[in-house]
Amino acid sequence: MAIDSTPSTEPHPSWFTPKRLLVVFCVINMVNYIDRGAIASNGVNGSLRTCTESGVCSDGSGIQGDFDLSNFKDGVLSSAFMVGLLIASPIFASLAKR
Repeated sequence: MAIDSTPSTEPHPSWFTPKRLLVVFCVINMVNYIDRGAIASNGVNGSLRTCTESGVCSDGSGIQGDFDLSNFKDGVLSSAFMVGLLIASPIFASLAKR
């Protein structure tokens, strides 16, 4: 009794296509930076100088207090960081391969 040991010639496409791997790595990279607090750090950047009706004022603290940034400007600052990081990451990755 002979056993046919030739492998099946039916093509089984791999799940790991270049586009799928790119999406997976981009999602992993995004989760990594969110986890490190690059976006969430806005909540701890400080506060503006505030004054009560009785005239008692408290100094601003952190980045917002030092540079007199509104919440919008503080958000633009972190967004600019993320856009810069998004643009610079592939450039430095290609330089690292050399």
